[in-house]
Amino acid sequence: MVKATLLSPNNQFLRLVAIISFFYTASLVPLVGLVFILTLPMVLFVLDVMNNPKNVLAALLSSLVIIALLLFILTNSFMPALAMAAASFSGIAISRTAKKHYAVESVIILPALIILSALAVYLVYGSMQLSVSPWRLLEQHITEAVELNMKFYERLPLKPEEIQAMKEGKTGIIHLFVRIFPALCVMASLLTIWGNAIWGNRLLYKAGKALPRLSALSRWKAPTRLVWIFLAAGGLSFMPQTSIRYAGINIFLVASFGYFLQGLAIVSFFFQTRNISPYFRWIFYFFIAIQQMLMIAIATMGFADLWIDFRKYLQKPPSTD
Repeated sequence: MVKATLLSPNNQFLRLVAIISFFYTASLVPLVGLVFILTLPMVLFVLDVMNNPKNVLAALLSSLVIIALLLFILTNSFMPALAMAAASFSGIAISRTAKKHYAVESVIILPALIILSALAVYLVYGSMQLSVSPWRLLEQHITEAVELNMKFYERLPLKPEEIQAMKEGKTGIIHLFVRIFPALCVMASLLTIWGNAIWGNRLLYKAGKALPRLSALSRWKAPTRLVWIFLAAGGLSFMPQTSIRYAGINIFLVASFGYFLQGLAIVSFFFQTRNISPYFRWIFYFFIAIQQMLMIAIATMGFADLWIDFRKYLQKPPSTD
């Protein structure tokens, strides 16, 4: 029902407000809300392509003002609305850049910058509210997340020595995540936009409105010069100076993620050329999300694609009928 509404070319202003407001409200529901906030860029991307862009923008702003006022009245905080705004405008950015035939890198990076900017605003504003530094606020959040995970693992049937080892290593884990937080944010933002762009364009394809720029994502390759950044960052990661070493690690992780996206593009190309069932694709992507070794294998395939054109060998052979 929601899918059919999204793809309807006759959406009026109030209907657009209703759809956007529904996703905003659903984003506030514990646990389930995470799914809605993560798919919000796709929703706005599809709506912006299928409808008058001015109407979509007006509906977006109207819904955002309403939800922000309600949040401030009920909770005395409008910060959740900041996340909704970032996700929404990133979806608008996907649509506008793709329709203007920007380079694929720009279509993904520019919307991701909106999300990263919102995160920076949250850290600065939140630190001012608590009279602490942004870095200290970040450390507090990561500490809370690690402690919650520790409590979860304590309920699992693990050996006492394993649980004790995790407790003893808690400080080191927190320290590591704080240091590589910039890379984690960049990677999460890029992956969110990449996924929303792909699945949004699939919805548009079914409606006959697919954007050619995004249809070429399965053939995307990382810029050739990225390999030099990858190698240089790898070298910096072994420097004795802590600040330089962690700067190198962050850059190395982001560069590696570029090759992971290239590996995903190869996988997507295979799925498309062989008409693999969408259900199998979802299962495969789920395993990618939970299996670190599979992620490393895909990133390695993306890096190896510099010399081996995998898509050349994965193309469906021409019919001999």
